[in-house]
Amino acid sequence: MSEHIRAVFVVSILRSIIELLGGVWVLLVSWSWGSPARDGLARLVPGHHPDARPIGGDREAFVILGCALILLGVARFVQSLSSLRVKEWARRFGQVLAILDFVTPLTLPLGLWALLVYRHPDTRDHFRERRPASAT
Repeated sequence: MSEHIRAVFVVSILRSIIELLGGVWVLLVSWSWGSPARDGLARLVPGHHPDARPIGGDREAFVILGCALILLGVARFVQSLSSLRVKEWARRFGQVLAILDFVTPLTLPLGLWALLVYRHPDTRDHFRERRPASAT
């Protein structure tokens, strides 16, 4: 089961990087919309169309989406590093993040896999073991 824990760690780190970069990109797109003074920023944002103009509420929705992606990426990164260091709370936090993956069909298989790994009895025993603070 420790191989699965390591695999979930690697996948979670990659996902957290993608979520962080995606959140930053969405924030850059929302900040570069609709202002001639921001045209220089708009040229730097990949995938941004120069004629794109937000309608009422679009900019706020994109800011909320970007901040949510960044927050989720940071939370997933913290959980991944904590599971690598075998913190007892990291298993429960991983289960919460796995349940949040049920929201979209794209992440549902990853959420099911992480939930199966974190709920397995061997994983529970693995996270309950106390490692010595130092080897000296």
